Amino acid sequence: GLPPEGTRPAEAMARHFAAAAAAAGAVQRYYCGGGCDGRDDGAVQAMLQCQRVSDFLIAASYLSIPLELLYFASCADLAPLKWLLLQLAAFAVLGGATHLLAVFSHAHPHSSGLLLASTAAKLLAALVSFATAISLVALIPRLIRAKLREAFLRAKARQLDRDLGLIRRRVEATSRLVRMLTHRIRSSPLDAHTILHTTMLHLADALELHSCAVWMPGRDAADDLHLVHQLSLRGKGPVRVVVGSQAPISADDPDVVDVMASEAAKVLGPGSVLATASSGELQPPGAVAAIRIPMLKVSNFDGKKTPVASSYAILVLALRSKASGSGSGEWGGHDLEVVQVIADQVAVALSHAAVLEEWQAMSDRLAEQNRALLHAKHDAMMATEGINSIQSAMCYGMRRPMYSIIGLLSMVRQAEDMRPEQRLVADAIARTSTLSLALMNDVDTETLTANRVPFDLRSLMREAMSVAGCLASCGGVGFSYQLENALPEWVVGDETRVFHLLLQMAGDVLGQRRDGAGRLSFSIKSCSADEKDSSTPVWPDLSTGCSVCVEFQVAMERSTGCSQTPSGPASSQINVCKKIVQMMNGTVWSASDGESITLILHFQLQQSGMCRRTSSSIPHFNGLRILLADGDAMSRAVTQKLLEELGCQVISASSGAHCLALLGSAGSSFQLLLLDLDMDAFEVALRIRGLKNRRWLLIVAALAVTVDDGIREMCRNSGINGLIQKPLTLTALGAQLHRVLRN
Repeated sequence: GLPPEGTRPAEAMARHFAAAAAAAGAVQRYYCGGGCDGRDDGAVQAMLQCQRVSDFLIAASYLSIPLELLYFASCADLAPLKWLLLQLAAFAVLGGATHLLAVFSHAHPHSSGLLLASTAAKLLAALVSFATAISLVALIPRLIRAKLREAFLRAKARQLDRDLGLIRRRVEATSRLVRMLTHRIRSSPLDAHTILHTTMLHLADALELHSCAVWMPGRDAADDLHLVHQLSLRGKGPVRVVVGSQAPISADDPDVVDVMASEAAKVLGPGSVLATASSGELQPPGAVAAIRIPMLKVSNFDGKKTPVASSYAILVLALRSKASGSGSGEWGGHDLEVVQVIADQVAVALSHAAVLEEWQAMSDRLAEQNRALLHAKHDAMMATEGINSIQSAMCYGMRRPMYSIIGLLSMVRQAEDMRPEQRLVADAIARTSTLSLALMNDVDTETLTANRVPFDLRSLMREAMSVAGCLASCGGVGFSYQLENALPEWVVGDETRVFHLLLQMAGDVLGQRRDGAGRLSFSIKSCSADEKDSSTPVWPDLSTGCSVCVEFQVAMERSTGCSQTPSGPASSQINVCKKIVQMMNGTVWSASDGESITLILHFQLQQSGMCRRTSSSIPHFNGLRILLADGDAMSRAVTQKLLEELGCQVISASSGAHCLALLGSAGSSFQLLLLDLDMDAFEVALRIRGLKNRRWLLIVAALAVTVDDGIREMCRNSGINGLIQKPLTLTALGAQLHRVLRN
């Protein structure tokens, strides 16, 4: 029953729990029938303990649900379900609290606080569960719609997978087509027309084209476009249209301008002039597309990363009609992409072909220039060889008579009944001949050498003045010279080079004379650095202990009243002698008017007590039997005369074979053999040494070459006993024969 009025709530609740406990005891007694023992009490306690554990586990599960909801709400965007999640969390918390309070109520069944808390928790749980049930009424349709949307999205995903597979298969087919066309283009010969023909043929087969054509501009990029290549598949096979059969198209045509302005392929309209002209002046059955192709040249590759084309060609492609059954009749985006890729490959191939053509043309030009250079080089070599041959022949032809002249002069100079002026003329002629021979040797060897030997400076000056006087007389001018008495007599130097310089100076001064009379004057005197004028060039500082500086001056003295047109300076004329002067440690200069030349040379004095070159006595060989072998008739005659002058009995032979024949005869009794056969003398000497009866014959060879260690070694190997270097003079020949006979 209800508690009496005036009773406090706590007391009423206590009485309520006591009544409940009494009722529970009554129930227990009713079920047990008063016969329950201790064992029945243990079973009841076990069931109560099981209820407490179950309530605890249910409470723990209910209380863990909000934590899981908060975790998943933080990981995903669940903003539309925020209130429902809060309601579910509150329902779980309150449900868990109710079961948790039930656990504690088993331990404290008479606690009024637990009863109040359990009542409040159940009331709140009822409210929250009612609100949650109402929210689920609105949420379930939304969940059903989400499920339908999920099914729709799954269907869309499957359709996208099928489309992606189709696209991949088309991309693979396109890649195979592009690789096939690229391989065909690159494997074709590097020729522009061959590349275009191969490209159009395989492109027409791959894209099922009706026709394709290539239009190119003229030399100027602004010129009209001309048809350069066309393929038509209207018949059984491809037909190549003759170039120039179609009229050119203006570069200002709208379709041409539109295609040239973009890198992508363009589909031409039905009334396009470009499409009609590309199909042979007939309306194409299918759609027509056009794309520009860069025409690159070598000049476009200027080191930049991407070369810029200076002109473009147009590739026009026409599809077959739908009625034919083998074509679509329309261009798709995929087909246009394939055309663009192929156009890029064609542009690369055409650029390679253009580079190769220009390289081939350049190679041909360079080859032609190389052939011209080789021909010019061969001509120059032949000319040089011809000049050298002529020069050698001239030197050889002039050297032979010069040897003979020098040999004859050596006999003339030995005459005792000659007057002084005659001897001077003979010495001057001999000196001039020696100079001519030295100049020919310089030309032949192309070198300048100096032979420093003691010589009589005064005698050289007299001979040079004699020749200079002759030159002045031939030039119609007078001649005079001043020779300083203090000049040393014997000095060391190259007398031939000094003689050459003096004659060259006289010739240069005489060459400057144009008209009028005058006199050629020579002045020879010793000089020193103190006497040197500061305006003259400076020569090297040389020691003066055992040396002397000699000044040679040649001038043209004019008569009173005579005038001459000024000529250029004589520096160009004396350039010939500058190398010789530098080689001899001297200096040379000329006056501004060219009528005076000064030369200063440095000579070493011949020390007293040393053997000076004097005229030695010529030996006389009484009846020495000599066999002379010489191939030149004049030289043989002069040499025979020289040997007879030495008292020898001479028999001459004109060749090496003749010489061997004379030596092989039984009646020949020669004591000495003189070979003047140049380099053939060594071979003849070897063959003579092979003869049994001539093994101990003395052999002397006369050679025109410079005698060095190699020549001496060849002489020893061939059995030659002595050498004489040409020209043969009476003194040198007698001295060599005397040396050979004495050894």
